[in-house]
Amino acid sequence: MSIDIDQTDWRCVLPNSTIATVHDLKLMNGKVWQVLLKPLDEYPFQAGQFTELLIDGFQFLYFTIASAPHSPCIELHVQGGTETNDRLIEYLRQQGSVSLAPAGGRCILPSLAKETGPLLLIASGTGFSQVKSIVEDYIANDSERPIYIYWASYKLGQLYMLEKAEAWAEQEANIHLTALISEQSHWEDKHQMLLHSILSEQSDLTKAQTILCGSPKMVYSLFDALVEKGFRPASVLSDVFDFAPRESA
Repeated sequence: MSIDIDQTDWRCVLPNSTIATVHDLKLMNGKVWQVLLKPLDEYPFQAGQFTELLIDGFQFLYFTIASAPHSPCIELHVQGGTETNDRLIEYLRQQGSVSLAPAGGRCILPSLAKETGPLLLIASGTGFSQVKSIVEDYIANDSERPIYIYWASYKLGQLYMLEKAEAWAEQEANIHLTALISEQSHWEDKHQMLLHSILSEQSDLTKAQTILCGSPKMVYSLFDALVEKGFRPASVLSDVFDFAPRESA
């Protein structure tokens, strides 16, 4: 997932960058590129964090890390079809290496109170990259906590790693997947579909925690709706809360 960051608040000097070679570039469904970068030195991060690509001529290339911390490569999901991202893919193809800023972000499980209730991972589009990192980290650590994945998009082809998500649900008894397709152009249609699906499966939202992975409009509308239905505000995480905070009333 690419992240839009307020330039005045978040742009800063990032020391200790790490060189990574381009291990692989693969075009998946939905014009999403899977980018695998292999750091030449240790690159510590926690599942759910993001990195920045530091390239002359580009600005604010922030992407959620889609791989788990135990993976040898840093995996990014880059949505093709925009001038900047298409130019980035061509740069990586030609140059073969890139500098990574240190990983950042507070959208990690240790930011939540330690609980055993259901963990809801709700994503739209390439927000799935954050879901992938967290789920693969959970699997690697043999966690038995119930995980419910809700992944929404406008078209089936935009669920670019659906087979992988389905494999998790088939192989892991505690992982449940709901893939949602809405070809309607209005966000409200997809929002209502997501909310209905969540409420039909979760009988007691007061026992759940969630990570919301998507645009500010998606995150805040779902946050409000879930809290209205009993979700605890302190049990919701999203990068959007830091990158696009609401103005005070």
